[in-house]
Amino acid sequence: MKFGQEYQRVLATQDFPEQWRESAIEYKHLKKCIKKIHQELQSLGLDADTLRQMSEWVGESQAEQNDSKGYYSAATPSLASVPEEFTPQLRVLVDKRTGMPLDATLAPDTKSALQKLAKHEMMSAGRRDYLGASTPSNHAVRKSSVVGDTMEGTIMEAEDARWVQVPLASAKDFFDLLEPKLQDLEILRTAETEKLEEDILDLGDAVENVVQPVREGYEATRKLSYRDLYFWREMFRLYTENPIFYSGTESRRGALTFNEAKSRLQAYDAQLREIGLLEKMKTPQAKRAAQQFLDLNVNILRIMHFQEMNARAMTKILKKFDKRTHLEGQLFLKNLRTKYPALLTNSGKQSQMQSAGGFANSIARDLSAEIATKVLAIVPQPEDWDCPVCYSMAWRPVSLGCCRSVFCIRCIIKLQDEGMKRCPVCNQESVMKADGRNIDFEAMDFLQKYFPMETKKRQKENEKAALVRDYGEGFVKSGCAMQ
Repeated sequence: MKFGQEYQRVLATQDFPEQWRESAIEYKHLKKCIKKIHQELQSLGLDADTLRQMSEWVGESQAEQNDSKGYYSAATPSLASVPEEFTPQLRVLVDKRTGMPLDATLAPDTKSALQKLAKHEMMSAGRRDYLGASTPSNHAVRKSSVVGDTMEGTIMEAEDARWVQVPLASAKDFFDLLEPKLQDLEILRTAETEKLEEDILDLGDAVENVVQPVREGYEATRKLSYRDLYFWREMFRLYTENPIFYSGTESRRGALTFNEAKSRLQAYDAQLREIGLLEKMKTPQAKRAAQQFLDLNVNILRIMHFQEMNARAMTKILKKFDKRTHLEGQLFLKNLRTKYPALLTNSGKQSQMQSAGGFANSIARDLSAEIATKVLAIVPQPEDWDCPVCYSMAWRPVSLGCCRSVFCIRCIIKLQDEGMKRCPVCNQESVMKADGRNIDFEAMDFLQKYFPMETKKRQKENEKAALVRDYGEGFVKSGCAMQ
């Protein structure tokens, strides 16, 4: 299926709001505009080879940017900046008296057609000068400082030659249609991102409300269950193990494409259903918050899909513009990225295959960070409290004071028994100085609240290790000895 057909099908069949559809790139209409530009250039006798030759005349100095506004022209053969409006123009070096193009390689009919357009533009510029209108150097008729060597021996004095920018009506229609759509997409991205950020904050409040630890005897009146905390912890662990929208791994860093994100979200949903986490949640508040979390991910995926399709449409239409008109579209594309940095990603098959395009990339990155800091961080994970020596929970947490690491009390006792003086993390001599004052009671209360099952297990392990240390292995029962 061609992209144009796929694009129209997605817009028609997906559950996008009407406001989104109105902001979408009009891919089919823009293709027709490109066809008209091609026909207009053909009517002037400007084929691809001729345009390439003319582009050599302009040079990079003629494509300088104008700082007054960020609009860029689709002029042929160079895309010079236009100070007041988004108007593409054809730049031609002509005799300032007759308006005759100076490129000797042009066909007679082409020269005649360009001469008429150039004379009209020169007359318009003269009227502007007469009326006192300011004429920007990039937009008006200008003197040429250099005449190239490729004119087959035709050399004129600098004061006899001028660059004339001749408007192309069909190209103006193309960019008049394109520019408002880019603005609409940027406005839509900003509005939807702000809305989703508010949803993330609401979700964070809901999750915080249902995972607050409940002490024994208080659960019935509060209508919450401490068991839900463990279900949320497992739910978020699965979510972070295989990120849905944005990957931070070294081999695959960046926003994922819509198809990748959709596949991962479906796999995540299947995992939750297989384990039955939602059904195991005890309270209605927890179930509502869990559904709210899943709905948020679906909404992010939907706006990501819409923006990615528009970014693909934008990239393809500009490539088609460059291919059919040979108007140095790559320069325009570069300028477009400067004005709308969130819309277009760098071109290239590798980039397009591995990363979401345009606004979708921005949305995936920003909202993934918001979810991580405002939702996932609410539910602490056991790995956050692992002892750096034994990699088990740092129960009876000990802070040596030399660094921010927290150790379990059994590892510190063992290090002292072995005569290890230096901290395993920062290598400072702080181990032998540790005593009861180094126990972090605030962290211990936190672990008891959020990890009641893990702390009970670690407490039993510590008691067993203390008996072995004091009385030997034989003092500790190994279990049933019956055969």
